Amino acid sequence: MLDALTLDQMRIFVAIADTGSFRAAAMRLFRVQSAVSHAIANLEAELGVSLFDRSGHRPVLTPAGQSLLSDARAILLKTDTMRARARGLGEGVELGLTIALDPQFPASLAGAALEEMHREYPSVAIRVLTASLGEAVHALRERRCAVAISGIDLPDPHIERRALA
Repeated sequence: MLDALTLDQMRIFVAIADTGSFRAAAMRLFRVQSAVSHAIANLEAELGVSLFDRSGHRPVLTPAGQSLLSDARAILLKTDTMRARARGLGEGVELGLTIALDPQFPASLAGAALEEMHREYPSVAIRVLTASLGEAVHALRERRCAVAISGIDLPDPHIERRALA
């Protein structure tokens, strides 16, 4: 029965794999080494497999450990994404944002702005619509997007404009 698996055990498993030792993982996680060892022993018992070969100076992932490490990373990533999304919802952050991108606007500048936004708001899904010349502003007027990035100036008193470059 896998119901007793914990996120803490998975974080410890990943930390040991990343740092290469139980002691280094304990230091990274601000735990005592015995707590790290105990958590891994419990995780191995729950899974019914040995995750590390402890016969040498440093623990080495077993084939089962190598196979399960990517699953543990994926579970932790999904959990962290869920927490970020919940935090964003609590703070009023949009779950998704559609941006219309005009071909006149330099793609490198748009890409840099989108990367920065993703770093700042990783839980926000960004959808980019490529639009023909002038179409980005038209998509904004029709509410098919929330933001239009355009290289041409089409003044409209109902649209707030900001310079990106």
